[in-house]
Amino acid sequence: MTQGNRIVESLFNVYKYLYKSFLLNIKITMKKINYFVLPLLLFSLVAQTDNSIPAEHLACYPNSYQISMSPDGKYLAIVGPPRANVCDIEPDLRKYVEEDYRGGQLNLFDLKTGKIKTLTSGTGNGSVSNVRWVNNNRLVFNTNPTNSSAKTLSGFAMWGMNLDGSKKRKLWEATVKYDSGFGGLIEPVVTSLLREDDDHIMVRVNDRRSSVYDYYKLNVNNGSKKRIAIGPDLEKGEWTADIVTNNGYPVAQISNFEDTWRLWRYNKDDDNWDIHYSNKCQEPTFFPLSTTGENNELWLVAGQDVSKSKVFNEENDKSKVFVYDPDKRTFDLLFEDDRYDIAGPVGGCRTASGNVSVDSTTLELLSVNYYAEKPVRLFFDEEYGQDYNQLASTFPDDVVRIVTSNTDRTKFVISVSSSTNPGDYYYYDKEFGTLSFLWERMPWIDRTKLSKMQPISYTARDGLEISGYLTIPVNSDGKNLPMVVHPHGGPNARDFYGFNDYVQFLASRGYAVFQMDFRGSTGYGAKHYISANKQFGKTMQDDITDGVNLLIEEGIADPERIAIFGGSYGGYATMAGLTFTPDLYAAGINFVGVVDLELLQEGSNRNSERFNGFFHELRMEWGDPDDPADREYIIESSPLQQAHKIKSPVLIVHGAQDNNVKLEHATKLRDKLKSLGKDYEWYVEPYEGHGFRGEQSTVNFFNVMEDFLERKLN
Repeated sequence: MTQGNRIVESLFNVYKYLYKSFLLNIKITMKKINYFVLPLLLFSLVAQTDNSIPAEHLACYPNSYQISMSPDGKYLAIVGPPRANVCDIEPDLRKYVEEDYRGGQLNLFDLKTGKIKTLTSGTGNGSVSNVRWVNNNRLVFNTNPTNSSAKTLSGFAMWGMNLDGSKKRKLWEATVKYDSGFGGLIEPVVTSLLREDDDHIMVRVNDRRSSVYDYYKLNVNNGSKKRIAIGPDLEKGEWTADIVTNNGYPVAQISNFEDTWRLWRYNKDDDNWDIHYSNKCQEPTFFPLSTTGENNELWLVAGQDVSKSKVFNEENDKSKVFVYDPDKRTFDLLFEDDRYDIAGPVGGCRTASGNVSVDSTTLELLSVNYYAEKPVRLFFDEEYGQDYNQLASTFPDDVVRIVTSNTDRTKFVISVSSSTNPGDYYYYDKEFGTLSFLWERMPWIDRTKLSKMQPISYTARDGLEISGYLTIPVNSDGKNLPMVVHPHGGPNARDFYGFNDYVQFLASRGYAVFQMDFRGSTGYGAKHYISANKQFGKTMQDDITDGVNLLIEEGIADPERIAIFGGSYGGYATMAGLTFTPDLYAAGINFVGVVDLELLQEGSNRNSERFNGFFHELRMEWGDPDDPADREYIIESSPLQQAHKIKSPVLIVHGAQDNNVKLEHATKLRDKLKSLGKDYEWYVEPYEGHGFRGEQSTVNFFNVMEDFLERKLN
């Protein structure tokens, strides 16, 4: 018996026991919830003896699963590691995580009988990276070999297989290609299923030029293929950002070339592409999301109506969703939010966390999905919306997400999560009105010790509205608490509501945690984004300071026990806080942070691959070192140049292999603080880079951070 079969057998026994023991008939808006544990996951609960969550429990990698339901809703195809979902820290700093965690075992779960069939081993060349249903009887999947000694290029491939394991056929073998500054492993990506054709799928692959995708019709039984369209003729150094297809044929593509976003349109009649629209960063634009219309002749796009204005103003500040006619170049507003970007480019640059959901067969618009304080879904299919809202009302304090469903949307797998719920998964059968529990993502965590994250907002000193999150330790009265200020990295990113291991670690140690989306964060419109230009250490830092002062005024934070901790740009904000507001913080933790803006910009020249496509944007945001006025700003905004102002102790944390923010930033800061006689501590992980990936190194960091904060704040 193979190791995989032994795991499946033991898990199935657990499934049978738990199903009999925990079958509940809980009256909800539907008929009942059944606690029905999917036989892939075995867990152990570790006894805890104090009020804090063990660092190991937060550093552990939980098993992650890709789940796809068959079109008829009878089966789940599930790809996950060939191991039990247990908290088991990998001690080898060079491995990061256990070897068997990296594998992808393909299993088939019968939703009627609860039986499971293992189709691939999940190790070596039997490791699967993704799976799709072609029809009710056949699957296609890609293999991605694990770090075994037998790994070969031929192991990377696309396969077809019947659900009983028969007629397995290699459909496409990967290759390696390097050209035009791009390259690497070349593998096909499924672009469309053909529900009326059980023998073919549509794929795209960059085998002709590594930066350009061509499109093929692929036979899933014998691997024969026919090219149906070529990709656009991109320039050397131009890279692809987004692609929209219709039944496998390309429709539009977004690329970036020398500071310019280009929107390409495909002409099917002559198999040719034209540049339909282009813009520089921080100029209005729009990105295609999907096709729509009776014959899919229209596009769903996100961004601005550029027919009205080519500059940002109050009316077009936010990214909205439109129905766009590419022939007439007209925009018909579909949905907008006066506070948040829905999807597409923010300020014409980085994209917001939003999208549209369409039916995979009909391409009918189902919903618009975007991020406000929490995720928002606006439904355009009434029945689908009613089903979702019924499910969401069952979990009013959680975020509900539909993971997969059958074709007629009567059976669903959903995930349920929140700041105090790392993730639960359920199976919903609409016909019978049953909601059956499948598994929990991190069963080793005691959820009674998790703290709630609350959305907050406040007004900065110049009137700009700032959003953020405040986490108060569970069982606390929320008054006069030690607090850790935790600015995010980027800075062109944002914080999100939900379970956060760093936040929960700090909260479980008794610290309130304050996160904020300072100006320059994504998702809040062009003004919020662009107002951060050349404001490192200035108004961007004021946004953080103003939030801290508000929490002091409200009696939440003890003004004598406030630390600041962030990574990457958040590390810069940490050092800026300690240098420009030295009396506000009692301590700081600089995690892989920028301290020298001159050093940061050394590699950001026009020929740098690292910043390819963002040269223009970076100089608008960071300042141009070739401009005397900007150079003065760069020097005065660098914490390294202002280190003499620091009054509080600093913990410097870095990864020796960091290629984004070089270790030189940390060593320069250490040497400067040492020369000034400042209080600092030094901690470097030898095998980590820009952020720590390893389980053991994360545990080490948590322990170092806990000790530092305990000594400096308490």
